[in-house]
Amino acid sequence: MEFYHELLVEGDGFEVCKEKALRFFELYKLISYKSIYILEPRSLSAVHRDFWVRVDMGIAENRAVLDGFLSELSRAGFKSIPELRELPQGYLSKLLHIATHMLDGFFGVDSYFYNLVEDSHWISHECRKKIQLYNRLYWLIALEASSERDILGLERRGRGRPMPNGLSKSSMLDSRL
Repeated sequence: MEFYHELLVEGDGFEVCKEKALRFFELYKLISYKSIYILEPRSLSAVHRDFWVRVDMGIAENRAVLDGFLSELSRAGFKSIPELRELPQGYLSKLLHIATHMLDGFFGVDSYFYNLVEDSHWISHECRKKIQLYNRLYWLIALEASSERDILGLERRGRGRPMPNGLSKSSMLDSRL
């Protein structure tokens, strides 16, 4: 199964940021990918005119995923926080667990955009200011990752992330872990 992610990374140039992104996946314990391909042509420095458009699109995608999780809980009858006391163990409680992971800044397979600078799915106002002041030190690193097995059920519930702009494996920089 393949996954597409964009990571905000701070560092002195593309190569440093690429290595930081790969190191993150090497050390991260919650997700284990078989291979990771850094998509250099799709990665952007914060000096690029499309940087903020892509960041904001990634954050919007994360919000849509989170909204989907919360809507599913709401459709199941859980409309307020006090009602969650009655949430049965199982699919719905695991759905809530994944939603809270996203809110708490844990990277997951459903993370389209991830901010390695702040360990978050969003960008704080302070971080935005810092990026605007020191834009040469920030990169949006695009990557495709694959797992040995399909991730079933709760995470990656069929939403899928197609490769943007018709990219395929043949156009990727092979930066495997």
